[in-house]
Amino acid sequence: MGIRRFLTPNDQQAAAPRRRWRIILAMIGLTGLVSLAWIGGPLAAQSEPVAMVSAEVCAPLLEQLWTVATEVCINRPEGFFCNGGGVPLAEPSGPVSNALAATGALVEIQAIDAVRTPPITAEIGSAGIAWLRRSDPTPLTALLVGDVGMRDITGPGQAAWQSVVFETSPAPPTCAAAPYNGLILQSPLGQPTRIMLNGVVLTLDDTVLVRTDGAQITFIALAGNATVLALGLDEAIYPGQQVQVPYDPANLGAPTGVPSVPAPLNARYVAHLPVPLFDRPLLLPQPGFISTQGAINLRTEPSTQALIVTQVPGGEVLTLLGRNEAGTWYHVRRSNGQTGWMFAELLARNVGEIRAVYASTPLPPQRLGEMGTHARVIAPAGANLRQGPDLVFPAISALDSGTLVELQARSPYSPWVRVNVNGAVGWLALITLETQAYIDALPVDWLAPQPPATPTPTRPPGSFGNAFPEPGSEER
Repeated sequence: MGIRRFLTPNDQQAAAPRRRWRIILAMIGLTGLVSLAWIGGPLAAQSEPVAMVSAEVCAPLLEQLWTVATEVCINRPEGFFCNGGGVPLAEPSGPVSNALAATGALVEIQAIDAVRTPPITAEIGSAGIAWLRRSDPTPLTALLVGDVGMRDITGPGQAAWQSVVFETSPAPPTCAAAPYNGLILQSPLGQPTRIMLNGVVLTLDDTVLVRTDGAQITFIALAGNATVLALGLDEAIYPGQQVQVPYDPANLGAPTGVPSVPAPLNARYVAHLPVPLFDRPLLLPQPGFISTQGAINLRTEPSTQALIVTQVPGGEVLTLLGRNEAGTWYHVRRSNGQTGWMFAELLARNVGEIRAVYASTPLPPQRLGEMGTHARVIAPAGANLRQGPDLVFPAISALDSGTLVELQARSPYSPWVRVNVNGAVGWLALITLETQAYIDALPVDWLAPQPPATPTPTRPPGSFGNAFPEPGSEER
């Protein structure tokens, strides 16, 4: 009998039975037949139309649900399943399913065979929202949104949840501000990983949305690179694109066809996604992608008078995030995460309808709740509020451990943040703070004071690399 640890909000411990395998495998040629009945019945569409609740009514209720989920499940440990919403169904029944019932409950993923989150019904104060976080050596976060069923079919001797069969209910949202049911997969930044879904291998190095509808899986790239492999054929997809793979609902473990040709994403499937709940929030892509045809300046704002962030070489594929009102400038993201604006006429475009329209540069979505905009001093001896983002700057005041501060901005050159403490504005080192805020979503204070330059020794002639003139062809 193996011992598993369940972490509830009260950090209680319990024993769980040895992980059991309930997958029926019958070899037919080289194809494994995977048959299963979802906990709680099939994930089917509603038999009758349901009246849509207006966004004005249900959006505030939905935000309350997302805020609670943020408070209990953001920044939780790897290797655990965290329930952030309504009561999920789980196998094995008994200690495992009971331990998952509470909002904020944590259970080791190795103890779970299958799970199904409830649908989003914000109008009655319930929503399925949960995180399954794989740990090293193949870390990955799976965020279940709405009515989603998952079962682990990984073989014995391997880490749990490497191979999965899943389905999402095709039922549309009943709240005009709610997302479609879906599964968001996110790898650690700069650390590619993979997972097998219904016999299809997905390799990703950032964020992908997956869902089932009828007899096909849809893979939508939201950020980074992704590759979908089925029946020996792989397709690379850029952020803003989707591919579909057919499968037999009676045999979830094997696809019935190869991936489709990549196409611009279906905007309705990414509408209203709870991005603040992602482990790493991001600006969602628009349908399609763009690429440079020559060296083009990336600017901080949609204007030739704006600062140049860098010059992007020709032939680079970019994620389209939005456009200005005139449609003359595109807001883009590079594969290294760098964002900025480019003059639209200079770009090769393979895009759909661009719905994100704004006049100034937006920030990534921030966390919800008080600790999404505030932080608490956790250094046992307190921390010094300083005039600049470095230890060399004079202290303004000393803050006791436990002091709550308002986050305002981040330093462009050091892991420090500008804060407001009862009207006093200064800088604190991130290492002294605890917060649920996504630091990259804070605005950069480009006017932050810099510490005195450290003298560098003079290098002898010939030890430098070649010097190049500043690129100057295209002003835009």
